Amino acid sequence: MKKLILLICMGILSSCFGQENEKRIYLAGWEAEFNGDEDCQKFIETQVIDKKTAYTVWSSIELVFTDNKLSKAYNHEEGQKTERKLNESEIGLEYTEIQPHQIFQLNKSRSSKSYLGGEAPSEFTTPTFEFNAPFQYLGKFSKSDEPFAWLPFDLHLVAPIYLNFDKLYIDYSDPMNPRVIDVETLSETDTSYDDLKPNSEIVYKKVYVTGRKSNNYSNGVAHTGVPAWIQYPDIPTCPKSKKTMRFLCQITSDVVDTERTNVQPKDEWYKQYFNNMNFWGDGDLYIFFDPESKVACFIIQNT
Repeated sequence: MKKLILLICMGILSSCFGQENEKRIYLAGWEAEFNGDEDCQKFIETQVIDKKTAYTVWSSIELVFTDNKLSKAYNHEEGQKTERKLNESEIGLEYTEIQPHQIFQLNKSRSSKSYLGGEAPSEFTTPTFEFNAPFQYLGKFSKSDEPFAWLPFDLHLVAPIYLNFDKLYIDYSDPMNPRVIDVETLSETDTSYDDLKPNSEIVYKKVYVTGRKSNNYSNGVAHTGVPAWIQYPDIPTCPKSKKTMRFLCQITSDVVDTERTNVQPKDEWYKQYFNNMNFWGDGDLYIFFDPESKVACFIIQNT
């Protein structure tokens, strides 16, 4: 009897000791390799969330570290938890303490200092070029609103969303006069819309948005915190600071209607793409920002 009690006590102590040496990291998404390379570090830094959020979003990864070394992993998909097989190169990844990101759902509001669409302020200079790359004013995120409090200033959003760019970097060192960093690459970027001209104008209706803390990134017009990649993780590195850029916001297609446009598509089918703010038809716009260099990065992904 004494021997049995001793074995039980030893088991409890062993279990408690094991838990003390066990740490977990939760990440939004699914497509990642935890081999310690640059892409791995960028993914962990960008996609880290808390446990409650990991169990709420439709897809997440749970990493288990024993004695600060990666030992196990699990996939969470639509409420189902399954073990994730680790490759040889992944086992032993060093644990890093990272603060989880808070998701804010952005919802339509009657009034706010942040908004999507609207007219560009008269004191704001939208980039213009002689080649075919008309920019659209997409709205403003105010640093006085909690989701954007980390911004160094109110950020006016502009991008040529009808062009097939990969990553578009814009320097906001002068917040009211942003500059495209790589003009040559932009000049070589094509468009899927034959009716688009250098002087094409598309102005969207102003939609005020307010942020609400959430454990999910659905049901809003946009969200902050962590990106929900449609295709695959494509986390940018700032061309100026060489640092991983911080995720700012993901905006969904078709949530903001067009106020006016001078684009007159010859094909009736294409008119639908100018009736609202959409990103390659059914895609999302991902915006990243580096508060040190004042550089923004715009990325579009669609199905």
